[in-house]
Amino acid sequence: MSGGFYGADVQELRKLATKVQTSGKTLESQARMLSAAVGSVSWPGPDGKRFRQLWDSEHSQTMSRAAGFLATAAKSLQRNADEQERSSAASGGTGNGTPAGPSGGTQGTPSVNDLTGKSPAEIQTWWKGLSEAQQQDFIRQHPVEAGNTNGIPFDARVKANEINAQNRIDWLKNHDPEPKINPWLTIGGKPYIDQVAKDHEAWALRQSGLGYLQSVVDGKVHLAAYDPAHDSIVEMVGNYNADTKHVITYVPGTTTNESSFYNGGAQDMAKYLVQTDSSKSTVAFVYKGTEFPDGGFVEAFLQEAKSDEFVAKTAPVLAGFQNAVDLEKPSGAESVGIGHSWGLRNVTGSELNGAHYDKVIALSGAAMPPGWSRDPDTEYSSYTYPDVLQMAEHLGVVGDNYPMRDPAFDRHVYSSPGGTTGLDIVNDHSLIATTGADNQTALRDIQKKIYG
Repeated sequence: MSGGFYGADVQELRKLATKVQTSGKTLESQARMLSAAVGSVSWPGPDGKRFRQLWDSEHSQTMSRAAGFLATAAKSLQRNADEQERSSAASGGTGNGTPAGPSGGTQGTPSVNDLTGKSPAEIQTWWKGLSEAQQQDFIRQHPVEAGNTNGIPFDARVKANEINAQNRIDWLKNHDPEPKINPWLTIGGKPYIDQVAKDHEAWALRQSGLGYLQSVVDGKVHLAAYDPAHDSIVEMVGNYNADTKHVITYVPGTTTNESSFYNGGAQDMAKYLVQTDSSKSTVAFVYKGTEFPDGGFVEAFLQEAKSDEFVAKTAPVLAGFQNAVDLEKPSGAESVGIGHSWGLRNVTGSELNGAHYDKVIALSGAAMPPGWSRDPDTEYSSYTYPDVLQMAEHLGVVGDNYPMRDPAFDRHVYSSPGGTTGLDIVNDHSLIATTGADNQTALRDIQKKIYG
């Protein structure tokens, strides 16, 4: 073809691939949410049974196939973009449907396929080998991967997650309509009305995140990970740079979800520790990289939180994240893992999967997973009130290998400011992870443990 090589616009193909991939993940997430809703609704009788059977056998499968089609289409688009880029380079073109410039070459945009099969350390090396322009192209074209792949530097992940937060805002505003009551379906009675109420509550909770997500877009809040389709959100508090001396990974407890971050509750302890460090050399990652125990009381606390299978599934994800944290840790800096309640179970589970912390701090920590033993190079401490978890652990309800019994932990117990009966033993379980006046004695001890 005279005048040089012409073909598809590689940048536009990559943009389309990203949009198709994001749509597929969103559809997959919605299918899971709907399946959970269908399974939980109380609708006895033949109509309810028929609807559930129809959902399981047809409708949910249709959504899954559609999500699979979008995932396949995204890969095909990405593959075509790669092939176009290679063909353009071989023909002296620029890969964007126009002839090459005077230099006769192009840098091109790296592909998500470049991440396949690489360890975090290898991905870090790959990233450093890219030009700044290539790095910025990858962030723009593949924000989900750039914002959530261990080994890509955290400053780049923060930038990518600004894009992911904006995409989530757009979805919440344009594709998340308020649930309405269908008067024709009210003949289903109370079960139908109850389900509408649950759906509306879930919708309102999602919409309440718009302000928080806008703070991410504006650069006021830094996310080291953000992938709602995989229940992942990690906020970075403070600056992670060559002057960092203390790197805290803070894992909150049972029932923590994305909305827990909206009003700052999940970040309270981490922010306090960063802001009260007079040397300004502390960074904290408030971690929720996977699903945490949730649902009703029985499901969350008595099933998932004590389940060895549940923590075996989630702990490797935390270990992978901690690997990425360690890759950027300056020489001489120390790592601190802090777990509140079930969060301690996740932290110690990550140790079983290769994570290392110089110090591990339990805040009313739950039992360690089977097979856990202390790391001889780690210092362990436990802080608690005589709360409801300690009572349950003492009675053997939720495991017996817990920090206030294990000799690996230096143990600290504080008097309850309200007493040790009734509601106080429930409230004190949360109190140990807060920063108000009632918890100041414990906070001072925790600060001494971290900072000396």
